[in-house]
Amino acid sequence: MATGRRLHEALSGRRLTRLEYEHALPRLQDALLDAQFTLARSRKHAVVMIVTGIPAAGRSEVVNELLGWLDPKLATVYGFHAPNDVERERPTLWRYWRLLPPKGRIAILHGGWYQDLLLGAAGLGVKTGSSPAQLRQGVARVRQLEQMLVRDGMVVCKVHLHVAPATQKKRLVRLQANKTTRWRVTQEDRWLARHYRPVERAFERTLAATDQPLAPWHVVDGTDSQHRAFEVGRQLLAAVQHADDAVPRSRNASKKAVVSAAIRARFATKPAGDALSDEEYEAELERLQGRLALLSRRKRFERHAVVAAFEGMDAAGKGGAIRRIIAALDARQFRVVPISAPTPEELARPYLWRFWFQLPPRGHYTLFDRSWYGRVLVERVRGFAQAPDWQRAYDEINEFERQLAEHRVIVAKFWLAVSREQQLERFAERDRNPLKRFKVDPEDRVNRRHWAAYQRAAQDMLARTDTPHAPWTIVPADDKRRARLTVLRALGDCIEAALD
Repeated sequence: MATGRRLHEALSGRRLTRLEYEHALPRLQDALLDAQFTLARSRKHAVVMIVTGIPAAGRSEVVNELLGWLDPKLATVYGFHAPNDVERERPTLWRYWRLLPPKGRIAILHGGWYQDLLLGAAGLGVKTGSSPAQLRQGVARVRQLEQMLVRDGMVVCKVHLHVAPATQKKRLVRLQANKTTRWRVTQEDRWLARHYRPVERAFERTLAATDQPLAPWHVVDGTDSQHRAFEVGRQLLAAVQHADDAVPRSRNASKKAVVSAAIRARFATKPAGDALSDEEYEAELERLQGRLALLSRRKRFERHAVVAAFEGMDAAGKGGAIRRIIAALDARQFRVVPISAPTPEELARPYLWRFWFQLPPRGHYTLFDRSWYGRVLVERVRGFAQAPDWQRAYDEINEFERQLAEHRVIVAKFWLAVSREQQLERFAERDRNPLKRFKVDPEDRVNRRHWAAYQRAAQDMLARTDTPHAPWTIVPADDKRRARLTVLRALGDCIEAALD
């Protein structure tokens, strides 16, 4: 939709006659099914269709009709009401991320992530919590989200249905007069209908601000039921058939652009001070675990959640540090999520999906043993992600963590820095100890050959993702005991600062 186009211009277009519709509809249905099966067989892309519209424009009717034209095994429709208790405990976009379809499937979102944005733009800011600044941020966030989804292989097709005020009024009166349909007319619908002209202008501005080449808007006249269904079907067909064209091809970019901006300081792997005695270590460990336990039981903690990400070279001690944390917590209060190579289900979706899926509710912890930073570490070093993809991931990760922090999620990130010599000693110890031999992975040896590349990637990561809302803690990890105490102390400091 070109910027500045008035929504009512969509009402002046030519509509199909009944004879034309009856002739063209079977061909459209056949083409949709054929395109849907081709999409499912190729598994190269997923398609998300978002259907919005002015009240009484026929959103529900067109979505239901569209679903009847598709194979229901390969397409899913999601409708959204006000967030429920589970959804309110996570960031706003969580409920949309968890419903993203895998490659080969189609998801139709009734309103989708535009539902609250359009209501806020229309003047229901008190209800939706949308101030002008929040609306601007919402627009920027939606644009960034759609760009990321498209670049990760998802086609985003957006359709907005529009009707004239007289048509809207007539339909609302008819719906309210019937006891079986009265429930469909909400208080928001009535408010929007009473303020039709300013609402139309607000919707137009919002659609123009979120219209972009990767995810354009299509405005459809919703006056005639046959016309709107046919036009929406045509837009979905075009999205499926031209999925390869919609997803931009990655262009090779120079790694030097990222590397030159990195901080080249060598990671300190040895902690300051002498080694701790058994008694000193046990006493300090008990004190820090007790502090963490008390912080987690404070009344104010129930308004927060904790996401802790642990990164470092193999055998840096990530698992040992995590075990000392969970020893201080109620088993009902935390989850440990070990991250390894993505499963087929995870590969079929954008890379951040599996991390959004694991976000904790308020009052809980999620501890990631390796995390979303794999995109800019192992995927970069081993060539599993192309340069343009891991380079854009820095901004995407910062935005992800910003959304967590805005939702009162305490984000704690730890880089456990171990020396190459100490890593080799720990590998040898694992080989000797039958109880630790299960930890030996051939990939660990392969990664060791890329030691220098991993160090450069880690330096870039720290330089570009160390932010006030999600700072990094670099932990010298050659001494396991001091490393564990450092992690416990830093995590307690993060939580205490947020609560106070």
